[in-house]
Amino acid sequence: MPATDIYRVGACFTAASLFEVCISPSPGLVSPYDSGAHTDMNIFTFILGSSVLAPYFTECVTTGWQEAEQSLEHVFAELRAIGVRAERELLQATSGVNTQRGQLFVLGLSAGIAGVCLAKGVKVPSPDFFLAVKSACRGLTERDLSKLAKRERDSLTAGERLYMEKGYTGIRGEAEAGLPTVERVGYPALEYALSRDVSLNDAAVHALISIMAHLADTTVLHRAGEAGLALVQETAKTILAAGSVFSARGRDLTRQAHLSFVATRLSPGGSGDLLSLSLALHFQGEGFPSPPTLLRPSLFKG
Repeated sequence: MPATDIYRVGACFTAASLFEVCISPSPGLVSPYDSGAHTDMNIFTFILGSSVLAPYFTECVTTGWQEAEQSLEHVFAELRAIGVRAERELLQATSGVNTQRGQLFVLGLSAGIAGVCLAKGVKVPSPDFFLAVKSACRGLTERDLSKLAKRERDSLTAGERLYMEKGYTGIRGEAEAGLPTVERVGYPALEYALSRDVSLNDAAVHALISIMAHLADTTVLHRAGEAGLALVQETAKTILAAGSVFSARGRDLTRQAHLSFVATRLSPGGSGDLLSLSLALHFQGEGFPSPPTLLRPSLFKG
């Protein structure tokens, strides 16, 4: 793949990282209008993080392309080493604020596997792409989480504690399963909404709500437990049943959900991460949005 093509693929993942934080309303999440349920970050923190991560996404694509003849387990190990360096730079740039560690994992992994697939003539996205992610992550949960009992509880991350206490595997489990929430929920919802000629913003909101209705979001679980997760999922299902972004009632419920989640500090950050990947795969598969699509007004402003 020519260097310009590698950069273009990397740009799909960078653009998705930036677009995710720009959509609104995104219940509980940071947007251009407020900080959502967060007190330690805003849109500028996210833009800074995306800027730091941009070259690493391209490096992941390059690594997948160059290592395409190696085993997918080998490629994953190479990508993880890149991720360690990227996370260090991310946290340094944000003064330790965790804006996009989950996004880094899911986008960096997928960018690398995209490089492998494109080197082999496999379409991205496609069922074979998701199968490649699943193969690359085989055994990930067991390797990462099985030995946690030997560590001090205070040294565990929020996701690790949730696994120890409740068995939730989080983004590791999602990746090990081949990203089914993206393949079966987020990406199809985004494509469907765009086929209805709504704005890119509104299509992304619809995809986010669809993901929220299905995902066992460990960011929500960490903050609000299983009761909070049930509330987020039921709220999302109610919005979808009311017509989602395609109806005035669905849009009103989405606005109300944002206000409610902010007040109760509910942040479906894991859903936001999977939305970013849904966007990246759309950009890779269909190209960047045309000016008419980018300029199409949001129904939320009507």
